[in-house]
Amino acid sequence: MSRTIPRTTAALLAGLVVLGGCSAEATPTADPSPIVAATSPATPTPAPSSDLIPVPVRNADLSGLSAQQSTPPTRLSVPSLGIEIPVDPVGVQADGQMEIPPLAERAGWYRFGAAPADEQGTTVIAAHVDSVASAGLGPFGKLRDLAVGAEVTVELADGTTARFTVDDVRRVPKTDVAWEEIFVRGGDPRLVLITCGGRWQPEQRHYSDNVIVSATPVR
Repeated sequence: MSRTIPRTTAALLAGLVVLGGCSAEATPTADPSPIVAATSPATPTPAPSSDLIPVPVRNADLSGLSAQQSTPPTRLSVPSLGIEIPVDPVGVQADGQMEIPPLAERAGWYRFGAAPADEQGTTVIAAHVDSVASAGLGPFGKLRDLAVGAEVTVELADGTTARFTVDDVRRVPKTDVAWEEIFVRGGDPRLVLITCGGRWQPEQRHYSDNVIVSATPVR
């Protein structure tokens, strides 16, 4: 069960929201490149406590702080890879990690950050690479094959769409991800897609890496 964080409080989060397990549960693989999907359905298992990193909170003056009037995303597509995935608004779990829908067929939009049509800030959308709740590889399992220059389309709740062009695709060890550079509320607008990749680590019950895709708006 996830706790609800007030919007004004969430606006003060420093941004180190960690996608710890990134897979609700998965089948191990000996090869660091392939991602092997689970084969039997079961209840998702949470990541172990040793993999959890709290979201830091800093004190600030709330006077003058106004809630963002952002239009949430509802669906994301990558035509070049045949990716079609619904997007749900998510927040922060009680353990300090970003919420991610348990089904690999659904992605989560970090609602305390930017939205796709905002004029500044980073829109973060993440999904499990696979899940026993889904019994297979999810759409974001294809992100590792995404090419620079590919188009990403995000449908919004008001019926409009936001289009982005991929400018970077990286596979980064989880211990090396600079989350403070991803969960950014200011600066130029961009879209960041996140899932897991690399080698399955059975003791930690998560993959070794994160696949991180950065894209810029098409104006």
